[in-house]
Amino acid sequence: MKTKIIWITSTIILFVMAILFWGVVDRVGDAVGEIVSDVVGNEEESSFFIPFEGSVFVSNNIINSSDNSLFTSLQKIPEEPREMFDRRINDGSWINITPFLFIAYFSDGTQIEVQVNNEFENNSKAEEVALKYLEVIGKLPTLFRKDVETVWIHKGDESFGGGNNNLLIHHDRGLKYEKDGFLEEIFLHEAAHTSLDSYHSSSSDWIDAQLADSGNFISDYAKKHPKIEDVAETFPLCFALKYKRERLTEKIIQKIENSIPNRISYCNSVWEIATD
Repeated sequence: MKTKIIWITSTIILFVMAILFWGVVDRVGDAVGEIVSDVVGNEEESSFFIPFEGSVFVSNNIINSSDNSLFTSLQKIPEEPREMFDRRINDGSWINITPFLFIAYFSDGTQIEVQVNNEFENNSKAEEVALKYLEVIGKLPTLFRKDVETVWIHKGDESFGGGNNNLLIHHDRGLKYEKDGFLEEIFLHEAAHTSLDSYHSSSSDWIDAQLADSGNFISDYAKKHPKIEDVAETFPLCFALKYKRERLTEKIIQKIENSIPNRISYCNSVWEIATD
């Protein structure tokens, strides 16, 4: 009887050990599978070449103080109610106010209505803040300004915006951009939204260029929002390559050219048509 009990006990112990052993093997197998999956996933991810987090802050020298501004004059016009977009209200909302109004003229024949929030108190202060930004806007290529019909200027430390045939400015953020030297590059990006998005973001040739670049994007921001940010992230750096190349470092040039060669060709064709 004692022998039988010992045999049963040994059998149970061996059975439990086997269960524990195979459980460990399964867990090890799962862990190895996860590691392999991560490695493969990382290899797939690393096969894409995305050189920048965002293209706006790649260089603060694409447009600088040495560039001429095509802005020529500012004319005060009678105040009337306007609908403006203000990012400070409910994370962005439309407001109806009576702002200070001006018409800005540029030597290439374009003009823009400038709407300055009445929180700037008087015409003199409104004109002063408008002139600060119009001088910079006048440095943008005509191609980037051609569809800009209005400029909205508010106080507040909020992001700028483009689209709606408009450039949206929040003055406190603008002062920060100016201090860091990126005000011109911010306007390049936002003006690309305004004057280039609608012509190119859904173009079959642009989409073909995106596909031909084999999953590469100029920035993480463009990759995350390929339909709404790729044009605005890409065109300013292509402009820099074409017309301000000497202001870019060789390292930056190589990163741009290696990541999006087909989009660069697309942009070059746009410059050629624009200058014909």
